[in-house]
Amino acid sequence: MYLLNHLLTASSIKYPDKDAVIFKNTSISYSDLESQSNELASVLIRWGVKHGDRVGILLNKSIESIVSLFGIMKAGAIYVPIDPLAPPVRSKYIITNCAIECLITSLKGISDILAEGYADLPLRKVIIVGSSINYSNCLLSDFECITWEEIWHGVSFDLNTVCVTDVDPAYILHTSGSTGTPKGVVISHRNALSFVDMATDFFEIRVDDRIASHAPLHFDLSVFDIFGAVKKGATILPVPEFLSTFPVKLAEFINNEGISIWNSVASVLTMLADKGRLERFAFDSLRLIHFSGDLMPAKYLRVLRKHFKKTAIFNIYGQTEANSSMFYPIGEIPGDNAWKIPIGKPFPNFDVFLLNDCNELVAHPGEEGELVVKSSTVALGYWGDEDKTRDKFVQETGNSVFRSIVYKTGDIVRTDKDGNYQFVGRKDHMIKSRGYRVELNEIELLLSGYPLIGQAVVIAVPDELIGNRIIAYVAKSEKGSIDVDQLLIHCSQFLPKYMVPESVEILDDLPRTSTGKIDRKFLEEMYKAQYSDTST
Repeated sequence: MYLLNHLLTASSIKYPDKDAVIFKNTSISYSDLESQSNELASVLIRWGVKHGDRVGILLNKSIESIVSLFGIMKAGAIYVPIDPLAPPVRSKYIITNCAIECLITSLKGISDILAEGYADLPLRKVIIVGSSINYSNCLLSDFECITWEEIWHGVSFDLNTVCVTDVDPAYILHTSGSTGTPKGVVISHRNALSFVDMATDFFEIRVDDRIASHAPLHFDLSVFDIFGAVKKGATILPVPEFLSTFPVKLAEFINNEGISIWNSVASVLTMLADKGRLERFAFDSLRLIHFSGDLMPAKYLRVLRKHFKKTAIFNIYGQTEANSSMFYPIGEIPGDNAWKIPIGKPFPNFDVFLLNDCNELVAHPGEEGELVVKSSTVALGYWGDEDKTRDKFVQETGNSVFRSIVYKTGDIVRTDKDGNYQFVGRKDHMIKSRGYRVELNEIELLLSGYPLIGQAVVIAVPDELIGNRIIAYVAKSEKGSIDVDQLLIHCSQFLPKYMVPESVEILDDLPRTSTGKIDRKFLEEMYKAQYSDTST
């Protein structure tokens, strides 16, 4: 097997009647998932979707969304998941930048995009998922809208004639970008399949596993949930979006659905440990927990360990550009609440090394350097951005004999006495909040463009529940006063919810260092002192 969609075909033969996906009160077997994705692929090909075309998926997690991603790949195309909660202007940018001509979405999804205007949209066909749909608004535009129900029972296409190789792109995931627009990370079938093969063997995924799919499709954690399950014939249980804000109900879901594998950002588990009333449940089936994206406070790890006695717990480290590359198994937890969990050691089929500011290998334990990842999982690059690709995907240091591309993470790390890697910080201003990677410069650019703002700077304040709180400081211009509520509304129109600042502080001027640069450290200390004073 050399393509991601081959995993489904193989499992549909081995386990035709087994539940592939269970969502709410509906399920689909492996044989039906295979046949429906085949039929969708045939429809896309009849519509003119060709090898390498990008097809968008603007849907919440559902059976239809999983059918869609397999159908798109079987047609030889690249699936591009788009966050349904993102501002329409951001979704429209992705559609335009990736030249998406076919989109699978909901009525709300397409309506929100059309509200931003039809101009420059490359769309030709839109498939609307949902019942009792009125899509008359779409008829005003230059593309055709049909419902999910209308695409079935057409003439099937011989999918064996579709030529795709393992080095072809399978999907594009968008992350926060320093230029003010999201970056599209291009992942090949080989990139993803290398990770899935390794992870399913390393964690011994079984056919009887019930894997919770918490991460949305546009988040790279979904790769393990979906393709890891399908490779082994396990069952995928998408977690309804609303459960993340109700920790007790989420704990109930994990227990009552017999979840055996949980994979999510750390902030979800911190809220579960803090407010999930875990003592009410047995969690007899839960055997494996992965968390990533944020650091987990030791006090919450102790709560999880207390209630998940039979569960193996791992801290997972990685980036969209190279997938999960390192792991740290949680054993005995030190009594110090300030203990910082290591990011651990490389998975099999991964090599990592550190570079100093002179691009030289760091050789001594305890010495800090930028982490560089080498693996067949390293992505193809950034969609339509050769400069950024050349900057981050580079020839391996010290190798001038043959081509060996590695990924520079931008993370500063060091090794401890046990040989585990410890995260120190970022080279740039990128942070993680609520499990999402956030480029603070993107928020600053948006704020700086607001008419009443002279300058803006955004800082990250560590928070044990969500990883980092995003705080904005702005210097007002001479044009008038700033209404903070209106400013936050402005931010929400252009940024995903997790990137909107939690608070905005207005200053006459921003503090400076002796070199004239904005003094971020001073602002961080000022905020911490102010917060500490108000909380005592």
